Parts: sequence; structure tokens; C-alpha cells
Amino acid sequence: MNIKDTVKENFAYSKELLEAGIKGANSARKEVLHAEETADLFTSAAQDSWQPAVFGLLAGAICGVLADDRRPMRGVAAGGLFGAMLGFVGGFAWNTRPLTSAMAHNAGKRINKVRDDHWLSKNPINYG
Repeated sequence: MNIKDTVKENFAYSKELLEAGIKGANSARKEVLHAEETADLFTSAAQDSWQPAVFGLLAGAICGVLADDRRPMRGVAAGGLFGAMLGFVGGFAWNTRPLTSAMAHNAGKRINKVRDDHWLSKNPINYG
């Protein structure tokens, strides 16, 4: 087997793994979002993320004042904006973890199935 064939085979296998992961994550996303108890997951996650955003705003503003000696207002604005963004994103990620964990779990299961099938095609088992 030459290098060209090996590269083609590895590329096809990588593409198959990627497609399996995307399909698994997408099917889990649909399952979770259509479930009765998680129908308003994004709305409630966004509403619950304002507290971490305010905490990030305050922490960022304090760090911005301490970091910028010449223009403290610029440090307050930049630090506050960065802290608020970081707090909101962190809070949103924490509140949507049922969705992300289901997506990761289902993608992993599909990827492992593709890996097992690939291994079995390379290493056939003869039972007789």
C-alpha cells in the first residue's frame, strides 16, 4: 500500500468519524429540545445568566481600574464589558449543560461505533 492510498483511506475514515459525531450531536439536540421538560431551555438559561454577568461586570470593572493607571475609566469600561461577557457566557454554558452533555454523549457513542466497525474491517474475527 502506498502513501497516496493510505492518505485517501485515512481521509475517508476521518470524514466518516466527523459525520458520525455531527449526526449524533444533532439527533441528541433534537431529542433534548423537543422533550417536554427542556422545551424552554435557552430562554431560561438566558434569563438565569444575568447574575453571573453582573458579577463579571463588577469584577472586570475592579480589575480594569487596577490595571490601567493613566485612564481608569477606559479600564473600567473595557474590564466591565469583558467581565460581563465572560460571566454571561459562563452562566449560559452552565445552564445549558443538559443539552451539551447529551450531545457529547450521543456523538461519542456514534463515533465509537464507527471506530469499532473500522477496527473489525481491519482485523476480521474468524469464529470457525
